[in-house]
Amino acid sequence: MKRLRIAVIIFDPYPYEIRAQRLAEAAADAGVEVDAICLSLDSGARLPDAFNGVRIYPLPMARSIGAPLAVTTIEWVRFLALAAVKVTQLHHRHPYDVIHVHNMPDFLVFAALIPKLRGARVILDVQDVSPELMAAKAGKRLRRLLYTLAAAQERISTAFADYVVTVGWPFEQRLLARGVPQAKLTSFINSADPKVFPASLQGPIPFDARGAQGPFRFMFYGTISRRLGIDTAIRALALARQAEPQLELDIMGSGDDIAAFQALAAELGVRDVVRFRDAVAPGPELADFVVSHDAGIVSYHADGFADLLLPTKAYEMAWLRRPMIVSNTPAIRSMFRPESVMLCDSESPEEFAQAMVRLKRSAPLRTSLVANAAHDYERFRWEHERERYNALLQSLAETSSPVRELGLNQQAN
Repeated sequence: MKRLRIAVIIFDPYPYEIRAQRLAEAAADAGVEVDAICLSLDSGARLPDAFNGVRIYPLPMARSIGAPLAVTTIEWVRFLALAAVKVTQLHHRHPYDVIHVHNMPDFLVFAALIPKLRGARVILDVQDVSPELMAAKAGKRLRRLLYTLAAAQERISTAFADYVVTVGWPFEQRLLARGVPQAKLTSFINSADPKVFPASLQGPIPFDARGAQGPFRFMFYGTISRRLGIDTAIRALALARQAEPQLELDIMGSGDDIAAFQALAAELGVRDVVRFRDAVAPGPELADFVVSHDAGIVSYHADGFADLLLPTKAYEMAWLRRPMIVSNTPAIRSMFRPESVMLCDSESPEEFAQAMVRLKRSAPLRTSLVANAAHDYERFRWEHERERYNALLQSLAETSSPVRELGLNQQAN
């Protein structure tokens, strides 16, 4: 059988974006040749030539953090041009069977135009639904305009792609409603990769292992942004410490709002127990961060976009047996039963604070949450998603094989 070749295009450094890394490595582990075309690191440090079987081609630009939308759009267009040149050059030397393009932006898919005309199949990966995200980020005056423009470029981009994949049923439902045919759409869940989060790390939480002594430490990791509710988590910690002074919060990641959250922690008198750490690539350091903490908090705001998010970190914490306090959103409820996580009003630091106190004080509650979340997680395990993704690549490379017949159009609901 011919060995497949795919290219991955992503407006991020590789391997610092978890979904792109997991899918690329799933293909590489199955014997597919994988090239990743990506941004350079903004620190100026050099990315490796290869990572876990994936060849890396960083382009000579980095993204701006916290830039206005106009600046970001210019960067998107510049990256589109550079990625188009690079993928066309690589395709000319050794043709690709499939080119997998991760949004944002959706229109980055047009970097694959020349290879598509020469026979490559193109996947658009909608990690974020652009209209809802743009509306959530925009001020009231621009919200409708940005939603309309984002919806238009999404419609054109998904029509250009041979196949569209996304991260779960909430996004899938929106794309179907906006005209993406079910026959060319499916979801791959961002569940925990056992290579990054080995089962050997599953075990009792540190607080229980110490005999309920010392601090009880919560964690959040990922993008540091207000829309993801980190302000709620900090306010909740300040309230909860009035009843349980041993509670602490560690936040790992990068983003636009770190300074504002540090200032908020100082204002609330918890700066010494709210610690910020730099983001790390998926690997042993991230896994160690998860298992060194006692519980997770996912306090996303209900802004019309975060309601749709299926947090990767929730799968990882369920897999590594850490209890969670989470926002009560439709997406979260599609993943876990009420008895598997502590559901709180996304706009109520008081509810999160009460949940923090209850969780710290009750060992039976921690045990029950961990067991129930692990049970719910079974249907989302990465082993299943990896097999489905490789089946999609094979199907696209063999154009006579109908994707629908492979059972790829299942939803995680």
